Amino acid sequence: MKDFCVFSQKCKIPRLDPFAIDSMRLFKPADFMECTNQPDLVTVRYDPKKRQYRLHINESLPELIPNISDYECTYKEIARAQNDSFVWISNSINFEQDSLVPRHIQGIIVECHELSNKSRVLQRDAFALVQHPVDRNDRIDEERSRSHPNVLLLGIDAMSQVNFQRTMPLTAQFVRQPGWYEMLGYNKVGDNTLPNILAILTGRTAKQWKYYCNVKKPGCLDAYTYIWNHYHSAGYLTAYAEDLSSIDTFHYFLHGFMRQPVDYYLRPFLQGIEHVMDKVEHLGYDYCVGRRQSYRYVLDYCLQLVQRFVKGTPKPLFGLFWLNSFSHDDFSGAASVDGDFVGYLERYKELGLFDRSIVILLSDHGQRTGPLMDLPSSFLEERLPMLHIYLPPWYRRKHPEVARALELNQRRLSTPYDLHLTLKHLLQLLHPRLSFFEGPHCMGCQSLLHILPENRSCQDATIPVHWCTCELYKQVPVSQRLQDLARLVVYRINKYLIKMNHEKQCYHLNLRKLLLAEHRQFFNDQGREVDSPNGLDYYRFKFTTKPNGGLFRATLSTNRDDSYVVIREEFITRLNSYREDSYCVHDRTSKKFCACFKNHALGK
Repeated sequence: MKDFCVFSQKCKIPRLDPFAIDSMRLFKPADFMECTNQPDLVTVRYDPKKRQYRLHINESLPELIPNISDYECTYKEIARAQNDSFVWISNSINFEQDSLVPRHIQGIIVECHELSNKSRVLQRDAFALVQHPVDRNDRIDEERSRSHPNVLLLGIDAMSQVNFQRTMPLTAQFVRQPGWYEMLGYNKVGDNTLPNILAILTGRTAKQWKYYCNVKKPGCLDAYTYIWNHYHSAGYLTAYAEDLSSIDTFHYFLHGFMRQPVDYYLRPFLQGIEHVMDKVEHLGYDYCVGRRQSYRYVLDYCLQLVQRFVKGTPKPLFGLFWLNSFSHDDFSGAASVDGDFVGYLERYKELGLFDRSIVILLSDHGQRTGPLMDLPSSFLEERLPMLHIYLPPWYRRKHPEVARALELNQRRLSTPYDLHLTLKHLLQLLHPRLSFFEGPHCMGCQSLLHILPENRSCQDATIPVHWCTCELYKQVPVSQRLQDLARLVVYRINKYLIKMNHEKQCYHLNLRKLLLAEHRQFFNDQGREVDSPNGLDYYRFKFTTKPNGGLFRATLSTNRDDSYVVIREEFITRLNSYREDSYCVHDRTSKKFCACFKNHALGK
């Protein structure tokens, strides 16, 4: 049915109109923002014969810079130190025209200044470098690349399937070409980035990875087995790049990795330049870092990998490239970079990426805060991230059953756990005897390369009830009983803050208003509404609190006389920004609940 993304007895997900009047009234696309209008004084050029980068100085530099008699250019190396918390930046090294950069260097900051007055900096720039690996057999890699497709994941943070159509129409048109499959029933499994990305990379549920080790402790993230480890073992080069190093997936309230997780790792470079280069905030975050947009460093890094190992010396490549800077806080922000983003896709296409690669364009969740959360569509907006999967022509011919499965699965309920198994399945198609020793972490999950069950519930797919988009709820009048239940939810928030010893830092919250109450409906096989099979009523509440003006959504269950009420703090989510409210606490969950006393400064 066209009005539904998924329509089965167990799952009915309505399809939203991206251009509905209420959302378009809020849509305010900005113009594309450049970070410089100066010509490049230094560029890097790869010498394929020497397999090294050269530093080329613009020969028109004297004419471009007025009142300069003579100049010199230097570079500083950026390198990863002992772990993700530190980078090392070398002393300045002078270079001449077309000087070769040593093969071990992964990133540089380049500076040209007046020779007689070194404080007069003519231009400062930064370049990440994808060096040719020294420990690989090129002949074996080239043979392997003929049968092993590259697998690249391109992620845009906080991009729902409906907002993608609204804000990035050019990119949406690109992924409507033959070979692309849109998973309309793709449902997130956790609130923010971490649980949804770890589900893809490790296959583990939040409860499982928290049980395994404390992610807040240094070294914990190194203990997991990631999907890129499996690809590395299968002979692939591996890469991971994500902009905004201070809030990226593995460093927002986390310590990141003690050991470098992949072969090509952009974080040390980004961390270095974010400390040294000038920054300009736009769309809520550091948009410009030096002379480039933050996201361009990631897409340029991907471009270099494609140039080196797809177009140049073929080597199987697995990569995750994640963008936060233009979409995380502003739902309209992606509109301004749509043309630039699709331009990168076209360049990748010219280099042959889509001839030899499986490409996945995805997100972790939709918008979680901001003006869209005031709309009736907010529940689905938040829970249905985009997911588009591309298979090259030769792969579709070789594996028609895979193409058939993806075609059917477009309108079936799916999850990040399924995507994890899909990435494993791609390896098993190459190596049929391959098995994964850690075992299934999600008993009802399966690869998207197999046909998913047509009648699949959230429980079948291991989607917690609070994130489930399948179930039907109807709005009910706000009664005194429901207001009392809403007060119980706020009581649960306060109890959590007390448990975390934040009562001296955060206000005690009270219910301001119950804005919306919805009651879950159950139906029998004949389509008649029936009572809940377990005797519990399920409610979704949308409410505000005081004194902070917090906007929340919660899912709870209760028996008929309310003597048994289940409220889990992970099923209470914040729908408006709390960046200015919760500066006095540092726990992820506390931050969404806490309204700091105004005399508590950050870090006290």
